[in-house]
Amino acid sequence: MEYREGRCPKCGEVMQIPVGRERIICMFCGWEFSISESAEADETAYRDELARFQENAEEIYTEVEKTVKGFHRTEYADSFAQYQIRERENLDTLRRAMNAAHDREKAAGELAAVLVDAAKEALTAKGSRLTRESAQMTMNMYMVTFVLPALLSVDDGKLSDLADAVCVLWAKTFKKSNIQAADFHTLNEGFRRKLCYITTAVCEGLHKPQDCYELKVLRNYRDGYLASLEDGEALIEQYYDIAPTIVKRMSRRKDRETLYRGLYEEYIRPCIDLIEEGKNEECREKYQEMVGMLQNTYMQGDGASGDR
Repeated sequence: MEYREGRCPKCGEVMQIPVGRERIICMFCGWEFSISESAEADETAYRDELARFQENAEEIYTEVEKTVKGFHRTEYADSFAQYQIRERENLDTLRRAMNAAHDREKAAGELAAVLVDAAKEALTAKGSRLTRESAQMTMNMYMVTFVLPALLSVDDGKLSDLADAVCVLWAKTFKKSNIQAADFHTLNEGFRRKLCYITTAVCEGLHKPQDCYELKVLRNYRDGYLASLEDGEALIEQYYDIAPTIVKRMSRRKDRETLYRGLYEEYIRPCIDLIEEGKNEECREKYQEMVGMLQNTYMQGDGASGDR
C-alpha cells in the first residue's frame, strides 16, 4: 500500500495517509476529515511558512563577510555548526514549507525566489560597481560554503530540490555567477584529507590511483616549497576556497574525460616536469595559470553551467 503525508485540519499534525482513501481519522486528536480538507490545510500551512520566510530571509545575509572567513580547513567544521544554529529558525521554516507543499517543484521555485531576491537586495545596497562585483564573489562563496550545504543538511538532503532551484535561479539573476550545491561533508572531507582538489579530480578522471606519482609530487610541493613562501599560506587558502566548486562543475561535463586529459597534458604534467627540474617558481606560475583559467570558466563565465 502506498502512503502520502497529510495534515489534520483540526490539530495540524502530519500523518501518513493511504493513497486512495477519501476520509481518515486523525491518530493524534481523533478528528475525522476528508482528504480534500487535508489538502486545504497543507496549502494553508505552506502559505504561512512562505510568508514567515519572506519576513526573515534578509537576516540570512547580515553577516556574509564574517561567515565566509570561517571557510578555513582548521575552522570550517565549527563555523558551519555555528551557522546551522544561527539559521535554525529559517532552516526549520523551509523544511516545514517543503513538507507541506503538494507541488514541491513549484514550492522550491517560490522559496528560491525569496532567497535570491533577499541576496539581490543585500548586494544592491553596496556602493560602487566595483564594490558590488567584489561583494558578488564573496556572496557566491557564502552560498556555496554555507547556505547550500545548510539546505542539504536538513533531513538528510530532503531540501536538495530547493538547493537545485536556488542554483538555477542564481545563475539567471546574477550574470557570470553560476553556483553549484555541495554538501558539508564533501567540502570538509577535502580539508581533512588536504587534497589537491583539481589534480586529484584530473588523475581520478584518468583512472590513476589515489597515491599516484603526480599527486605525491604536487602534495609535497604544496606542503614544502609553496607553504614556505611568504604568501604561500594565503595562496593555498585561496585555492581551497575555489577548487571544490571548480571540481564539482568539471565532473558534470559530458566531455570531462577529454577535459581531464587536456588539463593533464597542458598543465599538470608540465608542472611535474618543472618540479623535477627544480624550477619551483615556474611551477607555481603554471599551476596558478591553470587555476585562473578554470576559475574564469567555471565560476565567473558562461561555461560555469558544466552541462556541455
